[in-house]
Amino acid sequence: MLDSVRISLKVLNAAQLALIAAGALLLAWIGTALLGASPAADGAQRAAQAGARAFAEAVDTELHGSVADARTLALLLRPGDPALTEADRAALLRDWLALNPRYGDAALIGADGSVRAAADPRRTGSSVARQPWFARARNAEIVIATNSGDETAPFDVILSLGMPGRSDRIQLRAAPAFLEIGPRLRGALDLPEAVVFTVRGADGRVLAGTASTSWGEHRSASVPVQGGRELGSPGWVVTASAPPGAAMAQRPDGRLLVLALAVVGAAGALGYALGGRAAQPLQRLAAGEAGPDEAAASPVREFAALSEAVAGRSQSREAALALAGTGLDRIKGRLQTFEAMSGWTCWEIDPETRRVVWSDADMTGTASAADHAADLSDLAAWFEPEDRPLLDLTLDAARRADGPHDVVLRARAEGPDPAPEAERRVLVRFLREAGDGRRIHALSRAIEGGVSETPAGLNERRRNAVLRRVTDGIVHDFNDVLTIVSANLGTLRRRHGLSPEPARLVDAALAGAGRGAALTRRMLSLVRGEDEGIAECDLGTSVEAALAFMGANVLRDVPVINRVPGDLPRVLCAERILEVVLLNLAFHFRDHGLRGFAVGAAEEVGEHAGEPGTGFGLPPGPCLRVLIASGQHEPGRRARAPHPEHLETVARLLAGIGAGWRLISDGTGAEAFLAEIWLKAAARRPKEPALWQPALRVLLVESDSLVRASVAEALADLGHEVVQAASGEHALALLCESAAYDAMVADQSMPVMTGLQLAATVVERYPDIRIILASPHGHLPAAARQFLQLDKPFRPDDLAAVLSAAAPQVRAA
Repeated sequence: MLDSVRISLKVLNAAQLALIAAGALLLAWIGTALLGASPAADGAQRAAQAGARAFAEAVDTELHGSVADARTLALLLRPGDPALTEADRAALLRDWLALNPRYGDAALIGADGSVRAAADPRRTGSSVARQPWFARARNAEIVIATNSGDETAPFDVILSLGMPGRSDRIQLRAAPAFLEIGPRLRGALDLPEAVVFTVRGADGRVLAGTASTSWGEHRSASVPVQGGRELGSPGWVVTASAPPGAAMAQRPDGRLLVLALAVVGAAGALGYALGGRAAQPLQRLAAGEAGPDEAAASPVREFAALSEAVAGRSQSREAALALAGTGLDRIKGRLQTFEAMSGWTCWEIDPETRRVVWSDADMTGTASAADHAADLSDLAAWFEPEDRPLLDLTLDAARRADGPHDVVLRARAEGPDPAPEAERRVLVRFLREAGDGRRIHALSRAIEGGVSETPAGLNERRRNAVLRRVTDGIVHDFNDVLTIVSANLGTLRRRHGLSPEPARLVDAALAGAGRGAALTRRMLSLVRGEDEGIAECDLGTSVEAALAFMGANVLRDVPVINRVPGDLPRVLCAERILEVVLLNLAFHFRDHGLRGFAVGAAEEVGEHAGEPGTGFGLPPGPCLRVLIASGQHEPGRRARAPHPEHLETVARLLAGIGAGWRLISDGTGAEAFLAEIWLKAAARRPKEPALWQPALRVLLVESDSLVRASVAEALADLGHEVVQAASGEHALALLCESAAYDAMVADQSMPVMTGLQLAATVVERYPDIRIILASPHGHLPAAARQFLQLDKPFRPDDLAAVLSAAAPQVRAA
């Protein structure tokens, strides 16, 4: 049933008068159009004027489009790329012309006027230096030249690709169909077919259209082609010719429309005022008042007031319900957004009635749990029976005390015979409602893999991440200090002939810097605690650093012997794992009173390498055999009972990386300790010729001014030419000025742009420059393996070795 619509008498009267005025104006306009139409000659003149102006604007648009096409073609041809031959460019020109039929020919012309490549193979190798437009192109970026006597190519567009007169050019030759704009223009302006267009060049030659029109009462108009600021005026003129009967469709003048709307509005206002006067007697009747010639008040007022009150109350109730529904939808939307973004699920419990008044489908199993309540027992049935008392206890604690109450419950696995790994744990956090506290709010989320993401666990992870970043920064700064010390002391020893006593002191300082570098590496491994898996390390360097640490902190007065050669290949073992293995063996030696700690190593290459004795299952190939031995027991000290924890840890660590371990004697009896470790060796790197050190031009990029100055001094002392840059952005600016560098040494930990980011940019733009990344040991990511690496802190000898590795490729280039 449709509701009644109440319309004011004043509004109704205003609408009627407005419609009457609008109808009168419409009839007046129709009569004026029929009786007072302009003569045919004036209509033809207007059609010619409008057509010529629109044609000239269309020609300007097409010329600007040709310039854009020329720039696009220049990007396709890549004139400065030596890898692209002229034959390839000619093929690209032919393919491009096939996709752009409005051009008849295209060519790439050199600065001297020679045609480097053209779609027409007959033009390749010819010269256009004698053509008139070539002289104008020396001082202009864009030239539009008309071709006299060639009807198939009315004009050319020539674009300079650089400085005019000193760079290559793109020449586009327009086809006859380029200026065939007339058909499209007639359709857009509703012009008859009798309207014709002619385009003439600056010399009066016809570029498009016909040179003459039919004799008679034709009306014509001419408009010049502007060209614009970029092109300049080409001197072309567009002429449109229309017969007397070719008039444009008439459209009403905008000012007349404004006047008509004003008249209609005035008529509506007048009707509204007159309707108000006519409605006054009815209003007095509804109010119970009587005019001088009217009867006494009637019950109309009571009926009107009653109907208005009922309608207002109905509207208020509907508006309140709609507002409540909107608010509820908004709350539901926010909860769904919270669940999707945080991974937590919200639900609400009433402990008095033990009803879950807000739950989710995952916990209750209902299809639309947001609209249904469930009993708390149904919710508890979702967990294991042993955990249900814990749920009730936590719920009661949340009801009695403030603050969040966390509990981890085991969810029941589905299926008749669930597998043990199917067990899923759920973290539930209860919080009492503010105010009277009658309801309990809860958040729940599944715990993957049985690891609780409690606030304590999250805080621990954040603390470890912050500690790692702080440690990395300390290690970087400390290695920068050691680099300054090593570089300056090495330069001092190399540049000046020191007597034996100062040379001994300098060597001791350099050894201390090396020991500090080993200490920072161990501290970094301890804080990171990462599973490095199988990584490469230098056995001699790692053993030397580990023995120095163990001798000072574990073995103390026990003699330590190192017989690991320095020319061994790298091993497939992380340095951290190797240090932990040696440290456990050192504790075993100390606990059992063994005198002496000796380490030796040799490379085993042959058919049975890696499988001595009973074999360890190592793949065939080169291996390193490491022997660890001790001396006899300390005199007067009895051997303790065996404690296999240290040796078991060594066996597990080596088994985890696939290495071999054989314990010949554990040293607990009368015999000394003896064991061997078999490690898979990495492929030997080709030795770089370091006897001849060429003079290189090196770009040094380092953000620390003191480190940069020290390394630059060491490079200059080695005979290299050094250019310094304080950041990655500074280095790119220097490379834009000149790319004549043989190598670039860049620090990894620079602000804004890291060394690896700078290297990725340089290797793409300047592939002939050899890149060396400097960073503390283990700081570079895996993506940096394609570049040469220099571990901080480094000595001038290390710097000379890595530059000698870069020199052969530079000489070959």
